[in-house]
Amino acid sequence: MMACPTSALKWVSMHEQNPSPALETHPEEVRLWCWPTVVSLALTLGIVLGLGAMLDLQETWRQVVACDKTLLVVGGVAHYVTYVVRGSRWQRCLTPVSRPGQWRLFGLLLFFANGVDNVVPGKLADVYAAHLARINCGVRRSTALGALVFMRLVDAWVVCLLAALASWWLFATSLPRAVLWSLLLGLCLAGGGTLVLLVCVVSPRVLPPWLPARGQQMLHAFYLGLWPPSSQVGRIIVLTSLLWSLESVWTVSLAAAFGIKVGLMQGMFLTMLPLLASAVPLTPSGVGVVEVTMYSCLRLLDVSTATAASVTVVHRLIDSWLHMGVGAVLWVFRRPIGLRTWVEAPPPDAPEAPASQRSPQEEISYDA
Repeated sequence: MMACPTSALKWVSMHEQNPSPALETHPEEVRLWCWPTVVSLALTLGIVLGLGAMLDLQETWRQVVACDKTLLVVGGVAHYVTYVVRGSRWQRCLTPVSRPGQWRLFGLLLFFANGVDNVVPGKLADVYAAHLARINCGVRRSTALGALVFMRLVDAWVVCLLAALASWWLFATSLPRAVLWSLLLGLCLAGGGTLVLLVCVVSPRVLPPWLPARGQQMLHAFYLGLWPPSSQVGRIIVLTSLLWSLESVWTVSLAAAFGIKVGLMQGMFLTMLPLLASAVPLTPSGVGVVEVTMYSCLRLLDVSTATAASVTVVHRLIDSWLHMGVGAVLWVFRRPIGLRTWVEAPPPDAPEAPASQRSPQEEISYDA
């Protein structure tokens, strides 16, 4: 989980003025728990309990026990392998400022940050992932965040287009209103993200003169991550295709484990629609929204109420709650595996830092 500072402004000030391992000798400056995390967990628990109260627990348990465990394992493995693919894709986007062998570490950082996303609302996990890239890989936060924004935009268009195709194929004559609104939401988000990308492409060339030098450096660094090298575009396309193929395998395997016959279009529909509905980060990891959408999508495919509820419960157990559990284990063993989760390492040019292999393109500033 993401740590919370005792006094945010005071700690950030100290953090910027003295980015060194000395802070690690004062663990009281950083606490794991603070009121936003507690409120977020309480909100998640309240929603889960509310949805759980509407379940027929006996029937759900009976179906879970009777499902095909082999297909569940295959689907779960396919889902978690996507984090390896995501890490490799992130590293490809950051090729000018990262080392080729770091793709495994980038995958671990994305996995851990998405575990935080299951606890903290507002999609703050991307900002935290950029911070993790800085303190573990030496990549500037602005550059790492730019690459994450680029990947989010690519995924938004992929999900939106595949969801639209599957919805049109299945409900061409009578598109359900809820599906229509989900598609419009996805289109607005993808279109808005594209507009931001275009602005960022133009802004480095027309920076306002009143912008401080540090702000200009951060924008340049953000642009560096937002626009991956042309030599990596082909690999990024292949990795993106593999990523969403694996996610579809996860959903289809889950449905098949409960005896639901799902074709190509039905699998795309079940995979993409819940992602569109959870795009607005009102709750941690879309808790409540994802469950209702997944259940509704299954019902639209004429799946029985009990089976739809059982599939939804298992989907969230594997996708969200298991993720949080593994993330907690990683946090407990963060020191043995060398994972920094909050306090940063010294800058590459510090006397105590190891020899740096950072690209000259990233030597604008280490702080941003």
